[in-house]
Amino acid sequence: MEKLLNYIRINYLELILAGFFVVLINASKLAGPYILLMVLVIIINYVRKTITFQLNKFSLLFAMLYCAYAIGIIWTENMDQASKYLENKAVFILFPFLFSFRKPTGFAMKPVYWGLILATLVSFGYGIYIGIPCYIQHFSFPYCFLKSHLSPHMHPTYMSVFALLSMVSAYFLYKEESIKRVSFFGLIVLLVLYTLLLMSLAGLLSILVLGAILFLVYLKNRFSVKVMVGFTLVAIGLLVVLIFKTPFIRDDINETARATERYFKSPEKFIQQLSESPSSSETRLVMWSITCEEIAAHPFGVGTGNVDIYLGKNIRSKGNPTFADKQYNPHNQFLQTQLEIGVFGLIILLLITFGGVVYSVKKRSVLLIVLFSSLLLNSLFESMLQLQAGIIFYLFFFMLVEIDKNSKTSTI
Repeated sequence: MEKLLNYIRINYLELILAGFFVVLINASKLAGPYILLMVLVIIINYVRKTITFQLNKFSLLFAMLYCAYAIGIIWTENMDQASKYLENKAVFILFPFLFSFRKPTGFAMKPVYWGLILATLVSFGYGIYIGIPCYIQHFSFPYCFLKSHLSPHMHPTYMSVFALLSMVSAYFLYKEESIKRVSFFGLIVLLVLYTLLLMSLAGLLSILVLGAILFLVYLKNRFSVKVMVGFTLVAIGLLVVLIFKTPFIRDDINETARATERYFKSPEKFIQQLSESPSSSETRLVMWSITCEEIAAHPFGVGTGNVDIYLGKNIRSKGNPTFADKQYNPHNQFLQTQLEIGVFGLIILLLITFGGVVYSVKKRSVLLIVLFSSLLLNSLFESMLQLQAGIIFYLFFFMLVEIDKNSKTSTI
């Protein structure tokens, strides 16, 4: 007991920060008050001189992105929506300064790893908990245990990101001998299963790519480059066969191909004939093309909070007011940012995503490589920085990794 109390006394800052994952993932409405708690704890640590300020320059790109949104509010046609956007994105300006510090005595990442893993597993457990009575009533596995039905409080794509980073966190706990081999593989199986059940395309691609890279590195280190190259070629061949022989994958590809062909024959007719519940491929096809049309007409952006207005007008002009009323976003963060705040905002976002991957590789940080690669990949299919889960998580996790790195680096 005394050992536990001493651990809490030494690492209470890390424990408070790790607890934010539980709140963000499972009780997001409490995120605001919890951020105030973290502010208070960090101020106390400054007063006690247990941490020192050390500005993280890369994080200032997020602050610049926030400034671009703030400037875009000047020509907004929806002040309420624009104000809400600025409020949700306020962490872009707060976190780069709040979490720019180092802990000279060393920053413990173990609580951070466990905080993310436990928060993700709690979400998984809650999804199963509410899915069981649903299954008893409806006797439908897809309806009760797949996609958003398994993650009612969080979009499946975001949960897939949390699961992916939890896998990497579990690896570091295993590498540091904080958990045994059986526990490590047990966690990986649970987290992979959760990702598969969430059925997020970007999430599935992320774990597939990560798994492939890790296995190829293993082959290179264990055998030789020739074995690695040979296995890669065989794996690609098997993957091609799998894609064209697996019924549901083949059907998805064929459905997307048919939808694309119908769309380019007559975009207006395609939009007019959309069903009330279009497929994800149909939705993305329409939203991507409509967004590109608006970007061509407004290269410097339509203004903060105006995306729904301009996309809605475009879709209504093509004869489908019902689809327009759904107010789908562009399902692509790069298109979303370009349309909303223009080319300068897009440049900043590219510096964050592609620049983040380069930055991570230079720092040789596996955590950051996975983090920024995930942001880059997911941003191709979703507007990842439009909801608080994405807005907060990526920057928060990045800052924690940087605090750990800075705390290990002497300033002398």
